[in-house]
Amino acid sequence: MLKALREIRNVKVLVVHPKDRERDELVDHVRRIGCRVETVWPPQNDIPSDADIVFVLFRQDALTSALLRALSERSSTVTLIGIVEFESPGVIEAVVHAGTSAVITKPIRAFGLLTSMIVAHSLSQKDKNYTDRIQKLEAKLSGLKKLEKAKSILMSSKGMTEDEAYAAIRSRSMTKRVALDIVCAAIIEAKELGL
Repeated sequence: MLKALREIRNVKVLVVHPKDRERDELVDHVRRIGCRVETVWPPQNDIPSDADIVFVLFRQDALTSALLRALSERSSTVTLIGIVEFESPGVIEAVVHAGTSAVITKPIRAFGLLTSMIVAHSLSQKDKNYTDRIQKLEAKLSGLKKLEKAKSILMSSKGMTEDEAYAAIRSRSMTKRVALDIVCAAIIEAKELGL
């Protein structure tokens, strides 16, 4: 946990909240933690990817479709913490749809803020790691499917065994100094073009 505490002090925080006493207190609390803080109001239609944590006031009159789209499509490196004044069905739906990692309520208090930031940021980082891992596994699976299809093409068109087809693909990959999936894609494309 000490590592997470040290890391949280180096993050850039964006606060999307109108200027008032509560926003000023939130900014002061976050600065005391050691974070760099910027504020913006009214909400913009994009979320800067250089922000690590974004606090957003989910207020019915400020929840435009462009803002909600920007929040849900933000970079996976940005942790979103919602600020809620009251719990209406529209606000709750917006908080869930935006993919917030934590919610703080108004009036904003210093107590629990650091814990919320650390937990939200940690969960967001884990989620990003899982997403990255899934993308790598999907790419690997796609490569394996291409390999199987390319081997099948060579086996049926050249009368090779499965081992011979794999050896031919591997040999071509090493000779041309390209990735296996590029050779497989070329074999598949050639077959589709009737070459």
